[in-house]
Amino acid sequence: MNLRISESDEKSGASGASVVRVPRDRSARWDHVLTLLATTKRLAVSEVAEELGISESTVRRDFMEMERAQLARRTHGGIVAVDVAYSLAAVPRATDEGSAQRDRVADRAVSLVEAGQIIGFNGGRTTTSTARRAVARPDIDSRDGSPGLTVVCAALNIATEAVLRPAVRTVVLGGVAEPYSFELTGPLATATMRDLWLDTMFVGTVGLDISAGLTCNSDAEAGVTRIMIGHSRRVVGLATADKIGHRALAGICPVSVLTDLIIAGPVPDDLRAHLEEASVRLHEV
Repeated sequence: MNLRISESDEKSGASGASVVRVPRDRSARWDHVLTLLATTKRLAVSEVAEELGISESTVRRDFMEMERAQLARRTHGGIVAVDVAYSLAAVPRATDEGSAQRDRVADRAVSLVEAGQIIGFNGGRTTTSTARRAVARPDIDSRDGSPGLTVVCAALNIATEAVLRPAVRTVVLGGVAEPYSFELTGPLATATMRDLWLDTMFVGTVGLDISAGLTCNSDAEAGVTRIMIGHSRRVVGLATADKIGHRALAGICPVSVLTDLIIAGPVPDDLRAHLEEASVRLHEV
């Protein structure tokens, strides 16, 4: 896959060595680096800079922030793995404009999270990005024995993001793991969720249509997500422009069920009017 890199970070190819082209956004760089680290257990600044075609100062800055987020431990000239699993399928599946849009949606979504809340996520790239940012916030800190944040996960990869942080209480639904979304489904997942209550539920979607509402590719996943929505005070839909007008197989919920909808990209007038009529707060990013 040929991925675009920032011109300011591009290294000269005089040595003839091939470089992996990565996007300029930090989250995609981190995904790639953590995937390498999960395999090699140790990485040097110089080798990451050469592999990704970016400056060593950028790599050092990334390594320092990874250590602050408890994703790795710095050593002289590099980083080493900590004794945790980093993520499931950490390699990003896309690094185009859609990736930048997902990052903008995630940034806005995290701004809605307050320390001490109980928040939930279904599976997906945008919800994963949001969860990663939420649990890494510097103001999330446990006090008086209470967790700084409680994350209820319907997807295994999001659980691995949350469980790295000691101040975050991670609640994982039981059930059968879906192979592509890593979401947990089935009677065990729904039974567990019926006993739990959320302050805010973040809902990722495959399609967003005025008539069909929010949709995904699995009726089993949709069923679990619907229960999570029904047990939440605030329901925040997360979408990028390419989702608008698309209908997937299974309905998650009508648009009117949402309290908030965060969209990156242009919003059609008919959708804007529908949101206003249904009193859904629209966040454009």
